[in-house]
Amino acid sequence: MTTQEVFINKNYQMRAGWRVLIFIVAFILISMPSVYLGLLFTKFLEFPKEYNEIIVKFLTTIIPLGLSFFLLKKLDNRSTDYLGLKTDRAGFIELAWGLLIGFVMLTIAVLIPYAMGYVTLQFAAEPPSYFFSGLAFNLLLFIVVGFNEEILFRGYIFQATGEGLGFISATLLYSLLFGAAHLGNPNVSVFGIINIVLAGVLLSLAYIKTRALWMPIGIHIAWNFTQGYIWGLPVSGTTVIQPMIIAQEIGPDEITGGSFGPEGGIMCSIVCIGACLLIWKYFTPSDAMKQVIQEAKAAQPFKPDISKSASNTNPDSEVS
Repeated sequence: MTTQEVFINKNYQMRAGWRVLIFIVAFILISMPSVYLGLLFTKFLEFPKEYNEIIVKFLTTIIPLGLSFFLLKKLDNRSTDYLGLKTDRAGFIELAWGLLIGFVMLTIAVLIPYAMGYVTLQFAAEPPSYFFSGLAFNLLLFIVVGFNEEILFRGYIFQATGEGLGFISATLLYSLLFGAAHLGNPNVSVFGIINIVLAGVLLSLAYIKTRALWMPIGIHIAWNFTQGYIWGLPVSGTTVIQPMIIAQEIGPDEITGGSFGPEGGIMCSIVCIGACLLIWKYFTPSDAMKQVIQEAKAAQPFKPDISKSASNTNPDSEVS
């Protein structure tokens, strides 16, 4: 294997491992000072403490997004649409489906234990201003979180790994990393982490079947928002402020999820598997994304320029 072959594959594209490494190193180098300065800025302006998470998530969303677009254009010679955020009618429909799937999944995971007497539900007895401020804060938070985690876990590096190792291997790897990223959450449980990994598989499948990020982003936003704000349950162990409904789990943790939230119970496993089957059966990439994929496969950013090589040929060696 030549030195060039270590870095460049037979299609004249940089090998996936190097692309992933470049992304990770650049992301760390850019994010660390940016997040630090962002937190200093919020402290200087005396922002409420709960907004710090939104600031951090926002910064660690726009940085990998911009980095992904830059690498796609400059390193891979591909359209930025290849990342999966093409703003067209198909993308809007996939986002809507994702929001609906996430809402239905979580609602089923709550209402079945409620019907069994394992969960109590009660509207928060607060003035309208409480609900509106809670709605605004939680909607903003979970939109930022949804974009953040999907761009990081199903974005450029997931896609590059899928090209290099295959999407089954990429799904297993990044779903495990997705679970590991939640190990430090409050009230974490073994069952909870297993379900987070399973959710990672679901979100990866939503990307693979559509080759776009809109559906997994929609599922992620709706899942967290429905779980935390609408039903007032812990989101991966974290309690949400100012929920619309106050829910209390009084049944077995294996079913309700206990203090970790629905993600710690078997209902989460069931709805995730059901959603996987639904997405696998009924969704395919849009025609526009199929065209983007074909163009990306044809890109050869590191192919030698034959015309330049010919111009450098010694004219004495040419036949006149």
